[in-house]
Amino acid sequence: MSRVSCVTGGTGFVATELIKQLLDKGCTVHTTVRCVEDVENPALSKLKSLSQALPGTLFFHKADLLSEGDFDEVVSACDVVYHTASPFGFFDSPDPQKDLIDPAVKGTINVLQSVVKNKESVKRVVLTSSVAAVHGEYASPPKSGDLYTEEDWNETSSLGNKQAYHLSKVLAEREAWRMAKEEGLDLVTVCPNFIIGPLTSPRADGVSVGFFKGLLETAAPDKSLTFCDVRDVARAHILAAEEPKAAGRYIVSQRRATAPAELHGFLADAFPDLHFPAPTAETHEVTDKIDNAKAARELGLVLSPLRSTVVDMARTMIALGVAKPVKAAKRQKTGN
Repeated sequence: MSRVSCVTGGTGFVATELIKQLLDKGCTVHTTVRCVEDVENPALSKLKSLSQALPGTLFFHKADLLSEGDFDEVVSACDVVYHTASPFGFFDSPDPQKDLIDPAVKGTINVLQSVVKNKESVKRVVLTSSVAAVHGEYASPPKSGDLYTEEDWNETSSLGNKQAYHLSKVLAEREAWRMAKEEGLDLVTVCPNFIIGPLTSPRADGVSVGFFKGLLETAAPDKSLTFCDVRDVARAHILAAEEPKAAGRYIVSQRRATAPAELHGFLADAFPDLHFPAPTAETHEVTDKIDNAKAARELGLVLSPLRSTVVDMARTMIALGVAKPVKAAKRQKTGN
């Protein structure tokens, strides 16, 4: 039997892919957005086109993370709640408490309070957390002494060290686990790393899109980063909801960081007619950092090859006009 699912924050990068995959599986989806009539949001426009193509399967509800009771109605119609809504970005915010911490933590509380009111019908909650809740900026070593696992918790990020986003994720996830234990909720959390992958709409205000736009047009990143594919993240959410024995936290991430030169190589190979900013000659750390075995072992999650993730994101950004890399200079032929 198809589940009826709630996806909060429907226009987010993960949420739009999650909704698409749920619809592909024949599910009915109720999603929340801040403004149902926002004609300038291309992600919302894309979702509405899906709704029109599949009438009676995708429904929109207005809800605000900071408004208590806003999620009561949408949650009451569903048996699985995917709470993906949380602010991302605002890294230079003059008020990170207001822009990041409060929406993340209070939003989680408000959604779960709505679940508590509907415990008889909601069978499971899947919360989108982050590897940012697992560790800060590698400030403390993993408990295992080798790789970060689901047993690790970020205990170093703070407003003082300008890691407000990391702090928002760890505080929100801890609050979710506290409420789940106190109220007897069936909760599973998914902890993705830096999410990239193909776009479903030309929305260009996301951090991942901004990062990739720079990679394609202006400047290669100056450090190694650890990525995951948005399609894998969405699949992990669905598997976490469907697998009866799923429990606890699940990291979704490549094991090792990827150097800028490797990203550049993927793009140069796939798009030989385009020019991409070359990375610096600096040596970048590419050691294994993340243990991603639990999601594979317990959920059966198979990660996409990073090369295809990078190329697919670039291809969709170019096709949608979000990024416009320059043409590669033609080589001059030499004659005798």
